[in-house]
Amino acid sequence: MMQGLLAVADLILLSAASYEVSHIQRSIPFPPIRLERLVKYLVEAAQRSPLPLEEARERGLDIGRGDITRFFKRLGLIEVVDGRITPTQAAYELLSLYNLLGNAVFHVVFYSALIQYKLLYDIVREKGEAGLDELRDELNRRMREISPSTWVNDVAFKSLVSFGVDVGAFKRRGRSLQYAGNPISKAIAAAFGGAAIGGSAYVPDIPEWLAHCARRVMPTGVMAVDESCAAKAVEDRLISLIKIRP
Repeated sequence: MMQGLLAVADLILLSAASYEVSHIQRSIPFPPIRLERLVKYLVEAAQRSPLPLEEARERGLDIGRGDITRFFKRLGLIEVVDGRITPTQAAYELLSLYNLLGNAVFHVVFYSALIQYKLLYDIVREKGEAGLDELRDELNRRMREISPSTWVNDVAFKSLVSFGVDVGAFKRRGRSLQYAGNPISKAIAAAFGGAAIGGSAYVPDIPEWLAHCARRVMPTGVMAVDESCAAKAVEDRLISLIKIRP
């Protein structure tokens, strides 16, 4: 086990194309940080592109031995050439959706690419509410079913919980987590000034890329956006660009 902030289990990534176990790969250690730190890194990398690695460290954008840089590089969100960081098309698309929908878009990235987050989200959704110790034990049980040599320790688990809270998937209630619903549905409603009711977001208007997920409700004329369809539309826009790298 590595020292300091890197004393966590190996990160496991899911193929961007599917959730099949055969596509699981070992990767870099999970960076034990808050979502806002990841967002700050991507925003500054985009604003200052190409950003020298040394400057990224001097500005406090990275931790450890370049953990955030390696994390984003593995997700295909940045490229590092001649010691300079350049965001990929996927990163700019992610930031564009972030400006529209906020933290919720990272739920799609994490759920699609990080098996630990996917499993934790599925567990909390199934249980509705459960204690943190129970959730960690169940998460590791399911991890062992996939690969007996993998696990999530306390530091990594706290990071996963904070990610879920930050994107709006969970609510923290003392030593318990409560399922807060699909973050994308709530974000769609908030972004377009509507409300989320019964699995649909009711909004006055929608962008073209969500048109196939909506129907106009009469006599009000508002658009009812299907939650699952909208989440899939956002996911498809990102997953088509994100390429998990070895």
